[in-house]
Amino acid sequence: MEFKFDAKQQYQLDAIGSLVQLFDGQPKDAEAVLTTLRGEGKLNGAQDQTSLDLDLSQEVGAVGNHLVLDEATILQNLQAVQDKNGLEVLGTLAGDALDFDIEMETGTGKTYVYLRTIFELAKTYNFTKFVILVPSVAIKEGVTTSIKLMHQHFRDLYPAQPFDYSVYSGKFADEVQGFATSTNVQIMVMTIDAIRGNANTRIIHQARNQLGGFRAIDYLKATRPVVIMDEPQNMESQLSQSSIGELDPLATLRFSATHRKQRNVVYRLDPVDAHDHGLVKQIVVAEVAQQGSDATPYIKVVEVKRDPWEAKLELAVRGAAGSLTRRVVKAKQDQELSNLTNNPAYEGWWITELSIEPQFVELNKHGMLQQGEEIGGNSDSIYREMIRETIKEHFRKQTILASKGIKVLSLFFIDKVENFLGDGFNNTDANGQFVQWFDELFREERAKSPQWQELFPQDPAELRRGYFSVLKAKRGGTDTFQDTSGSTKADDDAYDLIMRDKARLLDQAEPVRFIFSHSALREGWDNPNVFQICTLREMGAEVERRQTIGRGLRLPVDETGERVADRSIAQLTVIANESYTAFAKSLQTEYEKSGVEIGRVRLQEFSKIALYEEHIEPDGPEYFGYERSKTLYEALESSGMIKDGKVTAAYQPTQLGFDLKQYIPDFFWPYEDTIIEYIGRSSIERYVKPQSKRKARKLNKELFANPEFEEFWRAISARTTYRVSVERDRLIEATVKAIKDAPAIQPLRIQVTRAGVKILRGGTKATETGQRSASLQGAYDLPDIITELQEATSLTRKTIIDILLDSGRLPEFIGNPNDFIQTVKGRLQGVLAEIVTEGVQYEKIGGYVYELRELQKDGQEEKDRFLDQMYKLQNPEKSDFDYVVYDSEPERQFAELLDGRSDIKLFMKLPGKFKIDTPVGPYNPDWAIIKHEDGADRIYMIRETKSTDDEVKRRPTENAKIKAATKHFAAIGVGDYAVATPANWRV
Repeated sequence: MEFKFDAKQQYQLDAIGSLVQLFDGQPKDAEAVLTTLRGEGKLNGAQDQTSLDLDLSQEVGAVGNHLVLDEATILQNLQAVQDKNGLEVLGTLAGDALDFDIEMETGTGKTYVYLRTIFELAKTYNFTKFVILVPSVAIKEGVTTSIKLMHQHFRDLYPAQPFDYSVYSGKFADEVQGFATSTNVQIMVMTIDAIRGNANTRIIHQARNQLGGFRAIDYLKATRPVVIMDEPQNMESQLSQSSIGELDPLATLRFSATHRKQRNVVYRLDPVDAHDHGLVKQIVVAEVAQQGSDATPYIKVVEVKRDPWEAKLELAVRGAAGSLTRRVVKAKQDQELSNLTNNPAYEGWWITELSIEPQFVELNKHGMLQQGEEIGGNSDSIYREMIRETIKEHFRKQTILASKGIKVLSLFFIDKVENFLGDGFNNTDANGQFVQWFDELFREERAKSPQWQELFPQDPAELRRGYFSVLKAKRGGTDTFQDTSGSTKADDDAYDLIMRDKARLLDQAEPVRFIFSHSALREGWDNPNVFQICTLREMGAEVERRQTIGRGLRLPVDETGERVADRSIAQLTVIANESYTAFAKSLQTEYEKSGVEIGRVRLQEFSKIALYEEHIEPDGPEYFGYERSKTLYEALESSGMIKDGKVTAAYQPTQLGFDLKQYIPDFFWPYEDTIIEYIGRSSIERYVKPQSKRKARKLNKELFANPEFEEFWRAISARTTYRVSVERDRLIEATVKAIKDAPAIQPLRIQVTRAGVKILRGGTKATETGQRSASLQGAYDLPDIITELQEATSLTRKTIIDILLDSGRLPEFIGNPNDFIQTVKGRLQGVLAEIVTEGVQYEKIGGYVYELRELQKDGQEEKDRFLDQMYKLQNPEKSDFDYVVYDSEPERQFAELLDGRSDIKLFMKLPGKFKIDTPVGPYNPDWAIIKHEDGADRIYMIRETKSTDDEVKRRPTENAKIKAATKHFAAIGVGDYAVATPANWRV
């Protein structure tokens, strides 16, 4: 199979054209111009740098590049390019050399762009010497592979530009002589390590007889090469930068998707642009996560710190509602973990030792647990399901694409080589747990469909292959593989292997379809037909998700080598052991940290708006450009439409009567609809309201001096006591029925959720596209269900045992203990709430639930509150404050109603301390009201605001409290207690 390359992709032509424009005005016969100037003595004598360069060039016989433009002209060219490309226009050149940044998202063809730029610069200005610097052997292998693949393509495009390429090797340093003296276009690929150092460490700095006593670097320097840096963020050290300077480059062109340090940006194609224009695959995330509470104590070591000594542990924490969720908790030595989590499963567990180097904790019931390790988390089961999901997705994708001649590849990133190889030494005898699971699950899934059996008849071992760093054996021994970080030279042979197989992997005749690699997340290898990436380890590093998807973002190719941009086909599925929403959020954070602006309007946001014909000046730009975009941005900001790049509540283009023209200069009026569209692309799909202002409420002190209010308060705040009578048989019968009617409780299981992730200017957005689940098999100790239910309900052990036995659902307790307890507890509390409130009797006693003097004291200490939580009274004399705090829209509507009613003489939202006792917990009613009827009779009312009158739509405990409150207020002589809803306010 041969790759085919499209020479007419506009975004690539724009990038290439921008780089060529930097040298606009450079004569093609620059060498002759310089020679003439030198002969006429116009180069300021022998010490002039240009003169020295010419001397060295002549001495080694070099045919090099010659720049006659001054920096002022190049700056002018750069400014024109930046304005055209919608980039910030710089006033001066950044840095002390001609360094230019080109930012292109992974998978959009930056290698193609810089290789073709070489030919355009040669054709336009007769530059012929180019050095491509890369940070690693992996990327070097990728670049040389690309040159081989594109060789004929460039021969056809530029028949008048013969070229040669070479890969620098210290073993054959004299090859630089051919590079320096040739008149053809010369491309040399070399790693930064080849030039980083001195004569003691690098051959390139050593004088050699074969080179006439010169150093190899002298020959390169004599050509004034254009240096192209691939992934320059990995070559930013001071030593690297000074080494590049020794090449004396005419200019340095720096290509990356993630620049750490920006200099003079010439062109930018960021991830949002790439996804907008369909230049890369769409991203789908399949989340694989445990559903149901942990059956055994789950502990994962996140980090150990000192000063003070403590460990960050991920534990199953019990919330107020009783549900268990995993959270990171700080724990000190000897602290009981059950106290930190409110989870009895951790009783008797504590840390006995903490260590920084290496990071680990020692647990009294387990022993040592290293950073990143976990117990009780069922990670093996989760990884099995991740492998299964990858296989299923691979089968599904290949079934769809088989007729289109597209071969599907899946890539697994694993944490340890041992998990692939086990006791084996190669792909054939590998028997690690991932291999065992893969082979078993492959056969299992294949058996489900005759079509899959036909597509994949091979033994699973033929279809999978591991690429790992090789530890070379001594003579007669066997090579072994080793774990590495993914960032050292030791990894290079693994990447070397993968790169050599890049084209072969796309051939249908090559059986390998599933690739296992270790820590291979850095730049250097990708393949257009990777459709699934499975991460069988924790995702952690700052750019790990972006690097992960980067290995498979490139648009796929069919068997003829043609790219396939169809969005229904070009989709990359990432199988991750975190939720797809967490993945999307973390991915967005990684983009933002690397300078990709997501979720905001940028200064250059409007640069690419096309001008109408009447606005295009002769030989002028056809777009707004940066300066106009900046003017428009500043107008929107000064008018309050945007702030810090975020749209504000004032910007409401869909609102009747909204007119953007009043906020922007008249030049932009014809573009109003387009401007609104561009702003819309930058919003996070909802308008961000400005930060709410805060205000302190004013206490109505006169109210407390009113005897009528004092009488009212004493009446409604009287205390009661209650007693309850419950019939045991009826309680058991009702509870058993409720438990039997509860939905089936699934055994502990792994759930796989597929979701599409869109990368928009407004941010990453995830949408579910499918789900499946698998039961989790495993042995674990069952919790003490009787004690836990007894503590939650105060029922006797015998009553609880009778209920559980009569329910007939105890087998579900074995399959999913914690979720079964939660279900039973909820049903028990619900039945208790109903039966108990029917049998409750209240009796008035002495004292008050909330003293009047306490109410007044607390009112004087009122703190600031947010305005958007308060309703401002039109008649502030009718309540205890000039603003009423509300918690819901029905409460706001009710306050507005009471404020406007003339027959309502006083109303107040009862403070949180006003609580009455009920069998199902303390209850805080919402409103206290005085109403005058027929001009004389005073009616004391207590109202509870709800959104609905339908008891079925409310929680059982809510209904129980309402029933109990009705009896409580009747007992103290305040008979008018009711629920108020928007359908019937009952006032």
